[in-house]
Amino acid sequence: MKHVLHTLFLGMSLFLFSCKNQTNANEPEIKTAPGASDLVSKGEIQEVTFTSKGASKVFYYYIKLKDALVNTDASLTSKVSSMFKEVVISIDNHENIVTALEQMSTSSDIQFQREKFVIVTAGVEKILEDNVAKGVFYKQYCPMAFNNMGGYWLSNSKEIRNPFFGDKMLKCGRIDKEIN
Repeated sequence: MKHVLHTLFLGMSLFLFSCKNQTNANEPEIKTAPGASDLVSKGEIQEVTFTSKGASKVFYYYIKLKDALVNTDASLTSKVSSMFKEVVISIDNHENIVTALEQMSTSSDIQFQREKFVIVTAGVEKILEDNVAKGVFYKQYCPMAFNNMGGYWLSNSKEIRNPFFGDKMLKCGRIDKEIN
């Protein structure tokens, strides 16, 4: 009689657990959509610190601007350009950067914003290159940008994430220089 009860208990347990697993298999999988900043993986981020707070802010907003262009988000590019312009004005008079950022902030044309980004990059590189306290960032280059004229940008990752083409040619480019 004990064997019959144990066998019956074991059978009921197996039945209940196997039914439970089947209901989980039939439930739909819940997935969340990526946020705007999650659209393109940024790769492994390198740590870099600067000798001044102003240079740190410039680098922070520059990377935000580059990422918005990589994600081909004209609206976010416009918003970040506006905030970035205020940072550049507060640290020094870099008229060419301020003018380019102003033009980017008032435009919804991603190609126009990318063209102005070249001017921003050249100015930002001058601000940052002699202000690295520790770490490294990268000057990257795409030879195909702007009808094969080429274009440079700065990055905090070795992985190429091209702001001039976005997802059309995301990994087009190379590291031209390590700045430390």
